[in-house]
Amino acid sequence: MALLGLTLLMGVIMTSCLSSSEGDNKATQTLVAIYENGAFTQQGGGILVPVNSSFLPSAPGFYLIEIEYDPTTWSDNKLNVTLLSAPQKVDTYNVVKGTGEGNINIFTLQESTIAPSLFNKDYLVIPCIFWADKVNSESEKEQEIKKHHFNLQAPADMHNSEGVLELTLYDVVDDPDLQRLDHKYVDRIYYIGDIINEFNVSNSVKVSKIRIKAKVNRSTYETKSGGDDFFDIDLTPFQ
Repeated sequence: MALLGLTLLMGVIMTSCLSSSEGDNKATQTLVAIYENGAFTQQGGGILVPVNSSFLPSAPGFYLIEIEYDPTTWSDNKLNVTLLSAPQKVDTYNVVKGTGEGNINIFTLQESTIAPSLFNKDYLVIPCIFWADKVNSESEKEQEIKKHHFNLQAPADMHNSEGVLELTLYDVVDDPDLQRLDHKYVDRIYYIGDIINEFNVSNSVKVSKIRIKAKVNRSTYETKSGGDDFFDIDLTPFQ
């Protein structure tokens, strides 16, 4: 499943009621979480424990879940929830190594509050804001997204004395000669655990910062006019 706006679904459930019926504390929310050992872990580490087993996934991984819960019942960083529908599996991607390049620009690495973030120490969420063909429906948008391949690339040489792991995001599109005048975004979840471990083994210092690099241009998709942009994420809170 390719999430069109996962960044907006990463909301962490707090003790306040997000959507409730008058006269009770029931709330509903849709969010992305990791499933393992009978429970879901949300961004930030809170544990969501389903009280109904009929919709439990058969395999661990990331899922889009729709839940009902009482936000006043948090205890020891856990919350009992009711699954309202079958969780939908969310794809994850691996970091590649090499010297690949995109054939169109990334539109931007950050747009207002939409920006890369860590889900946890092993997974990086990147909202890929890309140049797109003009579409008139959600189905056309899905077809456009399928043409784009967002690679996240680690350098062949992992040595860095300052603890900065630079990862390059680039877009390889199936039809690069098509004129694209619109922009959309789709989220990608990348597994970074192995790359971080490799960096730590290769250097005298551990990763303290992830630097995402991309060739961007807000004016044109053509790479001859693109320039490098960067977005830094502090990794120290996860160490």
